[in-house]
Amino acid sequence: MSDVGGQPWMVLMKLGRKDHMEQFRTGLLYMNALSYFHNLEADSARGDRYEGIDSILQPRDLGEAYIESGIPTIGRIDIRREDLAGPITVAMNRTVRCNLFCLYALTKPVQDVLFSTEHDWFSGDSLVLIRNTQEFLNRIRTAALKQKLPLNGALVEYFDETGYSGKVGRFKKSSRFSYQNEYRIAIETGIEGPFRFQIGDIRDITSEVIPFDRADECLKFTEADAREAGLAW
Repeated sequence: MSDVGGQPWMVLMKLGRKDHMEQFRTGLLYMNALSYFHNLEADSARGDRYEGIDSILQPRDLGEAYIESGIPTIGRIDIRREDLAGPITVAMNRTVRCNLFCLYALTKPVQDVLFSTEHDWFSGDSLVLIRNTQEFLNRIRTAALKQKLPLNGALVEYFDETGYSGKVGRFKKSSRFSYQNEYRIAIETGIEGPFRFQIGDIRDITSEVIPFDRADECLKFTEADAREAGLAW
């Protein structure tokens, strides 16, 4: 979605528990380690075994592959594609060692409901609309600079885990999660576990806390709304 001058637009929302959303509006960003999401198998909305993976290789795309055992009686072990039960994944510690802040990103008009009940959403009962996306991101960058924390942010790209071979990293996820339209912020904290990142009060650029079940009643992002706001897509 872009404005009439061709500049990209993006509307961000944070979903979660009401008390956490109130804390968020004070400028507290609670950031879990990326490894947390990799190990969260029981949570269908957040658990992803491909989180923190650097690359993925499907068996059909495997060329010559082998392992040098270093044992004279065994020697080289050849790896054949037909022997693989699933894709080969490669992960590096530097990729998984970061903390994430995840948001819902709207980049095009919504014709029906915002959050379909067909999908599992993040745990919680509330959401906050960020009313000035650029200012919000600016404040995050400023706070990261002051605290000397390397930072990166991007829309998540989604891949078909049954056929994709290539790079994954921090900003790619399985297409099973594509309905989440995620924008994520990654910070190199150098710590284990969650990180509490304070960026300063943001109540001036965020909405009041909105009950999740009233999202479609309170928020409208139709084509007519976008045109009235001077947006194109």
